[in-house]
Amino acid sequence: MDRDNANATRLRVNRIALIQQIDTQELIPKLIRARIISSDHDVQYIYQGTSKIDRARRLIDCLLKKQPEHINRPANWFLLFRSILLENPSVYNNLVTALDNTIIQVPDSIHLKSYVFTNGSNVNRENINQNSIHKSEQQQNNEQKKNSDMINNYQHYIKNIEFDRYAMNKVVIEGSFQKVIDNLTYHSQIPERLFDQLYHSTNSYDREQYYTEQKIFDKMRRIELLINLLKQEKSLSNKNIFDTEIIDLLLDDSIHQHYFYKYFFSLSSIYGIYYDQKFVHALKESLNKQDNILNIVEKGFLLHHFLYNYGRYELCQQIIECIIQSLTKLVKQHNQKPIIWTYLFRGCCALVQVHNQSFQIQQAWARIEAANEIADSLKISGIEIANHEYVWLYSVISQTAYEDANFDACIQYSYKGLKLVDKNNHSLVIDLLCSLTHGLTSKWIMNKAQATALMAVQYATKYCGRNSPIYIHALQQLVQYSNEFIQDRSSVELAQYTLDRARIVYGYESLIVAHCHRALSKSLINLASTIHPRHNIQDSLFEDNISYYPNTTTTTKDLSSSAYLHHANEAFRIAQDWFGVEDRIRLFPFKMSLAHALQAQIAVDISDKKNTYFKDAMELLNDCLSIAQDIFGSMSFKVAQVHRLQSAIYLSKKMYNEAEQELNKCLQIYKLCLPPNSFHYLVTNASLGLLYKQQQNYEQALILFQNIAESLDTKTQSFCWINMVLESLIECYSHLEAQQNEDSPRLKSAADKARSELYEWRRINAKRINILNLIHQEPTRSLEQFVQDLTKFQQTTNRLQSLIHIQQKAKNRIIPMKIHQEI
Repeated sequence: MDRDNANATRLRVNRIALIQQIDTQELIPKLIRARIISSDHDVQYIYQGTSKIDRARRLIDCLLKKQPEHINRPANWFLLFRSILLENPSVYNNLVTALDNTIIQVPDSIHLKSYVFTNGSNVNRENINQNSIHKSEQQQNNEQKKNSDMINNYQHYIKNIEFDRYAMNKVVIEGSFQKVIDNLTYHSQIPERLFDQLYHSTNSYDREQYYTEQKIFDKMRRIELLINLLKQEKSLSNKNIFDTEIIDLLLDDSIHQHYFYKYFFSLSSIYGIYYDQKFVHALKESLNKQDNILNIVEKGFLLHHFLYNYGRYELCQQIIECIIQSLTKLVKQHNQKPIIWTYLFRGCCALVQVHNQSFQIQQAWARIEAANEIADSLKISGIEIANHEYVWLYSVISQTAYEDANFDACIQYSYKGLKLVDKNNHSLVIDLLCSLTHGLTSKWIMNKAQATALMAVQYATKYCGRNSPIYIHALQQLVQYSNEFIQDRSSVELAQYTLDRARIVYGYESLIVAHCHRALSKSLINLASTIHPRHNIQDSLFEDNISYYPNTTTTTKDLSSSAYLHHANEAFRIAQDWFGVEDRIRLFPFKMSLAHALQAQIAVDISDKKNTYFKDAMELLNDCLSIAQDIFGSMSFKVAQVHRLQSAIYLSKKMYNEAEQELNKCLQIYKLCLPPNSFHYLVTNASLGLLYKQQQNYEQALILFQNIAESLDTKTQSFCWINMVLESLIECYSHLEAQQNEDSPRLKSAADKARSELYEWRRINAKRINILNLIHQEPTRSLEQFVQDLTKFQQTTNRLQSLIHIQQKAKNRIIPMKIHQEI
């Protein structure tokens, strides 16, 4: 059973309650807007009902229709329908609760089949099962009666729990008593489509993953059976999942944890069984027992890492807050063991991670300060926090600094972490390299940013393999860099490759897959904008009249608007599945991506839907603006990004005044939080110049493009929008010369200089490196050599910044003296 059938079953089970309670007049407009029902056939059919109950019945019938009737219906239609009901909680809250609490049961006949990975060894399973447990059923019944009194009199020691090797639903409990439990139920049916691509793949690492997953899901079924066993067996009533060794199979296997996520996703989305919540509840119970607290705390951190990578950030916050409360109680009881303070230090780092995911920047900085206070207090008492503990702190600080647009701090702490990190902790190494790439890219240190992003991918390939989530994480960072500064066909190919690998590695619609959809959408939009027809510059300098973008061989079909809009919608849909439709904060980046795709669609669309796209995009951005102002402040970097995208949407509709106002707002904010030669500031100025050029205001456009050209280093910088800036600059010179109707030596000289600069830049970048080819190569340097080179670069940068600072101070002192002398 897939998720769509499971949700339809929930509607059928609650059909009577739905028909009696829903108001079709209230719901139909919202359902049409969400594309859950069609505005023509479905609505006409519903309104043919003769009464309120009849119309409600017809509405439920429309919801239960399958494709091809509803081929355009979103895949998460049930989640959207649920959120629409929750918009009126006073009426529909109980109804939604009933839908959520409807557990989908598997028919008993299914349990006679092999659930996952069937093979020839299962043919005579029934005959084998009769001999698999050494004692007969009569002996088992006698022993159960014999031990029942003993079980009820005292708490028993459980030595071992063994699963029958042939019948998974038979369990032998061994300890101070022995018992056989039979006919346990479980839902461990993973859809076969998750493994089709792996099974048919010719890659050796895909086949290896396929066989590894067979073992992983066998372990997962045992965990599910154990949870059901603890629930129904009285002799184990005082036991907890964290009291058993089987939980270690899940938490200690960090390399293969992403395989477990498929199982959780299947159980939660289809059957409504949330074992991640059960784990958190079990951990809280274990912490409340006050027995072996430190051992449980260690497992709690492992569970935090598991759920954090699974995207369950709210559950992670609950786990860490419970751990901190338990440790604080120990401290109040005058238990001052260093390990307790180390765990508190880790707790602060973990909470910073969670706050970053929710854009709670102030809370994140507060936790960072708390971690530093713990470290300082321990240092005073003669106890040092270990270096590997500090590395985690440096990693999360760099992430917080990036979200807070403090790019210098992002680079600084990433660099500190790389100097101390354990080279065998590959996940943390990649996190630090990716954070460093973020900072270097934002500071426009392009060569170092590209080298760092490539180092992350090559390092992950070498030590983790191409079927590792760490490899996907590194690829995502390289795609983000490529989308900003390369923007050619290879960027699209790299983004598509990353999406394909993420689908294989995770095997389900994870958050990582959603972010890969976002990245591919942006790649397609960028490429579509760069291959737009440009004015050819006829000049002797350009003998072949060459055009930049040599790697661009994209067809019109590849750049169809449905492609980038499709990927943006897929990303938004998957994010809604994970966070819920109501979680505005975590959906913020996905809304921005969808608004960007809609803006690109508006620019090329000539149909009647153009106004609908415009309305949808502005609705998304107004919501994003409200979120960004509430979280980051009205003069923050995130708010500026929203204004910049709003201006692009206005410009697509040729609303020049509104577009200019939004760009000026963006520039005012950038002046406060970015240096004047930063990438984002210059790109926004270039956008304003293009707006003036479209309005044929060439004088104002010329001033902007001249200022941008002076800030560019065309000999070392290769990102493609330099081509646009220099082309626009030459075009402005040409139009001004034509308007004056006379030879202007000044304009001619400046135009010639721009032409030669453009020609030289095109010549240097005629053969650009294809990053997609580099990601499969071995790293040319070890991590130690890379950090050593980075140290030299950092020292040079620090000396340069110090020199600039001294010159500025000297300049500020000299100017008043000059003025005094002139007076």
